[in-house]
Amino acid sequence: MPYVFDLDTLARLAEAGRGLFAGAEPYPHIVMDDFLRADRAAELACLFPQPDDAVAWDRFNIQTVEMKLGSAHEEHFPSAHRQAVHDLNSGPFLRFLEHLSGIEHLLPDPHLAGGGLHLSRRGDHLGIHADFNWHPQLEAHRRLNLLVYLTPQWQPEYGGELELWDTTGTRRICTVAPLFNRAVLFATRSDTFHGHPVPWAAPEGTYRQSLALYYYTTNRPEHERRPAHSTLYKGHNA
Repeated sequence: MPYVFDLDTLARLAEAGRGLFAGAEPYPHIVMDDFLRADRAAELACLFPQPDDAVAWDRFNIQTVEMKLGSAHEEHFPSAHRQAVHDLNSGPFLRFLEHLSGIEHLLPDPHLAGGGLHLSRRGDHLGIHADFNWHPQLEAHRRLNLLVYLTPQWQPEYGGELELWDTTGTRRICTVAPLFNRAVLFATRSDTFHGHPVPWAAPEGTYRQSLALYYYTTNRPEHERRPAHSTLYKGHNA
């Protein structure tokens, strides 16, 4: 079976996108449309687990911080999603990320800590935050987030846009609509604030579906180093 992505397309994207990623504000990021093979993206959307499916959902339900479902338990994933996660953690994909981001010696996370399948129901949201910066099982620094959106026919009235805020966490700089088969890659530091604070407002039964993959290195630039911390939510613990 071919990879969930096309290698030639990724090679062109990495070459064309290096400068865009490095120069983006408020911190390095890039938005990539039609990211996965069209047939595979359609399959992943169609088979995406629903709220009552037995995929060992972790249920986050703090009104002022985070409301969503997430599962990092790949043994419970549909086979299509398990294969997609493996492909996005593969050597060829890591080489693409290294070329695009300029970050060398990337490591995947087979544990999918904080990642895997994410699903938002009506009213769910994610407060503005900076992610945890250290993976104790890998003993490695978190460097990149990859989000792949899998909600077909997203409409503006659904909300749920990704917001990237400045490095003080006080001002929104840009907004990214979660269009179907759109991927967002961004640097992960202790000051890369982001979230989707506008609650998901699609009709009942239409969910904000995404894959989330995070990548690590055993070292990081000295100016980016901070003591290990959990997720930092603006107005809560940041």
